[in-house]
Amino acid sequence: MISDAIEETYRVVLPDTGPIHLVLVGVGGTGSHLAPSLARLAVHARQRSIAVNLTLVDPDIVDNAIIGRQNYCFAELSYNKAETMAFRLNAAFGLAIQAVPAPFHTDMAPAGASGRALLIGAVDNEGARREMARAVESTRGRCWWLDSGNEEFSGQCLIGNLPEGAPVKLSPLRLASGLPAPHVQEPALLEPDPAETDLSCAEIVLREEQSLMTNQAAAAVAAQYAYQFVMRRQLTTFDTRFNLAPFVVTSKTITRSNLRPYLATDGQTRGA
Repeated sequence: MISDAIEETYRVVLPDTGPIHLVLVGVGGTGSHLAPSLARLAVHARQRSIAVNLTLVDPDIVDNAIIGRQNYCFAELSYNKAETMAFRLNAAFGLAIQAVPAPFHTDMAPAGASGRALLIGAVDNEGARREMARAVESTRGRCWWLDSGNEEFSGQCLIGNLPEGAPVKLSPLRLASGLPAPHVQEPALLEPDPAETDLSCAEIVLREEQSLMTNQAAAAVAAQYAYQFVMRRQLTTFDTRFNLAPFVVTSKTITRSNLRPYLATDGQTRGA
């Protein structure tokens, strides 16, 4: 395979129309660290006359088990995670972040609105990911999905907007028409993890099976993708993985070889 160092690279250029809609699904282990970064991003965008609408979605409440690992304090015990995080960030930054204290459903995706829409998944269950996958499938590329996941010392972020069967087209201008959605890149995202079926993210970390810093690292990677999406209006990578022991970060750039399974061949689309 030709290495990324010499292979021709491509990029996705995003439209510059209407407000940008960010929906963070899951405000727990990774999401509670990611939400403040998204709020700061919204402030940064506002200073440059870019409208960003931010929504936080999570049905869970703050309890003692997560204090010190998730980004909450004792004063927020018994409050819904999405609501208390939105309240805190709105007070700090003068924003109008909306909170939805319920499980994510496909209808919550803002794909029908003008502008750019990005679902950011920071969940530990396949049910929520299935709903996000349905949102991508139903909008046929209008809604992007950034999925963040992690294990003990490692994690990954995958971003894309094209459903199964929709090909990526590469132009002579070195532009890509889109990227395969996370569930197309990794179908296992929609399957339950047998080892963790009955455990929440909080329970896993309490058993010391997850590093204290793993969620923050995953949040940092996801925040950078959100920054590229909002401020740069372009993407040059679509799969980033990290390991904290030892510390390593690698990304797949948008190249023909990295996208080979998702490219149209002889007029046929992948999955057709």
